[in-house]
Amino acid sequence: MLPTLKGGDTVMVDPKATVAVGDIVLAKHPYKTNVKMLKRVSAIDEGGRYELAGDNPDESTDSRTFGSISIEYIHGKAVCRLK
Repeated sequence: MLPTLKGGDTVMVDPKATVAVGDIVLAKHPYKTNVKMLKRVSAIDEGGRYELAGDNPDESTDSRTFGSISIEYIHGKAVCRLK
């Protein structure tokens, strides 16, 4: 998520927060079951599927690679960065 988040940053995630376009979310990777990722929500379609995008598109694996995901894959919204 460079430049927004850097390696080693700690974020607080709210699993009950409403997720909207522009929010950063913690999500389960749809194909790599042991991988969790922080991505920005770039779109939500009428069917409730979420398009995720990394802030550094040249280095990011996101919905351009794996497609949109359902809400079940989203663990919560990143609500703050802890220092």
